[in-house]
Amino acid sequence: MKSIVVLSALVGTLLIAGGDIGPASENMDIINGAGYEDVSQTTYNDTFVLIKRPKKLMWQDEKYFDEEEGAYKNSRSLGKAGNWNHAEMYCRSLDYAGFIDWRLPTLDELMDLHQFNAGLQYSRVADFWTSTPDKGRNYWSIYTADGYAHSHNKDDFLYIRCVRPYEMKKRSSRSGRL
Repeated sequence: MKSIVVLSALVGTLLIAGGDIGPASENMDIINGAGYEDVSQTTYNDTFVLIKRPKKLMWQDEKYFDEEEGAYKNSRSLGKAGNWNHAEMYCRSLDYAGFIDWRLPTLDELMDLHQFNAGLQYSRVADFWTSTPDKGRNYWSIYTADGYAHSHNKDDFLYIRCVRPYEMKKRSSRSGRL
């Protein structure tokens, strides 16, 4: 009887904590931005984010649409695919999951995300832009299949994933709505 009470208490604690247990969940959680208490509703259908607690980073985890896939394959800039200037502007102007302080990640940040199985809901096996410059007109990217860095001319067309500091303060959107 005592073991049933202890087991019931443990299960209840896990349900209240949202199932946060084990080594992987100590480093990251996948949360639905629209349902998370400190993240306001957005007009996006998929508002998933990935939080890496030790690095204090929140990652955009949004579906890649067919139009973005087409832009990537046809060397155009659209949404989460494009050249480096588009990537920089896309992240700076992103209003996602109730936050407006998104940016293009550094080489180290993106490498850390893809060094191990990142736990992202939506991803692509492709090169993703970073904000870290290389020589001349080149910037570093991370190839998600192996987590290795590659140098690309800023006019190349790659995928984009934005990041922001992980601080769960409510922020207003650009439109002024919460």
